[in-house]
Amino acid sequence: MMNYFLILFQVCINTAAQLFLKNGAKALDFSQSLWGIFFAMLCNVNIWIGGIIFVLSFLLWIYLLNQFELSFLYPFGSLSFVLAAVGGWFFFGEDVNIYRIFGIFLVFIGVIFVAKS
Repeated sequence: MMNYFLILFQVCINTAAQLFLKNGAKALDFSQSLWGIFFAMLCNVNIWIGGIIFVLSFLLWIYLLNQFELSFLYPFGSLSFVLAAVGGWFFFGEDVNIYRIFGIFLVFIGVIFVAKS
């Protein structure tokens, strides 16, 4: 049971990392030189936090790959699509239209089928 919690936790922190990276990317000015962009990324706290969380997510994913069959585990990663859409809407005001809602619903149903297998 603990490993199933870890799967969901990994999905959540992976999505959190993406949200931090998105927030950091919004603050970058891509009209400057490559070195300027690189330096701005190094000074961006949200990019650092997102990167650190992403590394933790990666390490947990490696552990989970050891515990589960890949064909079982990998579809759970698609729950990040669901959480990212919700997070994008909630934190960034991104559009979530009927097509996205339907797609999110299909992904969620697919993960339920895999979890039951």
